[in-house]
Amino acid sequence: MSIWPAFLALLTLTNALDQDFVDDFMEKIQEIGTVCAEETHATSDDIAELLARQIPPSTHEGKCMIFCIQTNFKVMKADGSIDRAGAMLALKPLQKADPQLYQKVLKLFVTCGMRVKPLPDPCDTASALAECAKNEAEAMGLDESVMMG
Repeated sequence: MSIWPAFLALLTLTNALDQDFVDDFMEKIQEIGTVCAEETHATSDDIAELLARQIPPSTHEGKCMIFCIQTNFKVMKADGSIDRAGAMLALKPLQKADPQLYQKVLKLFVTCGMRVKPLPDPCDTASALAECAKNEAEAMGLDESVMMG
């Protein structure tokens, strides 16, 4: 999935990172993705959109997949607010694996955390954060290296 603290979550990591780090991350994403697909009633089409990096997703279930993943990575709280402390903890493994990439991702978190205001539906907030992160990552030239959605 192209999400990390998902799409802020949502991150796709490059081969430049330690393979054990990438393997551990992908395993966690798959576990969380499975749980979130069931919780949100996301269809295979919803999941295909996310895998294809279609941000924002076209359905509410797709947006709620992003929210679910972000809450599982502690980037967002259950009430839809941003969990800054949780996000910092979630980034710790990346800081050790690739300090330069960590700094760029941290900048994405800060920028999008300030830019995106909470919406009445936390799924919409999560989707807006993912869209912001995707746009900021592309602007920073990270496109395939790091993707949050």
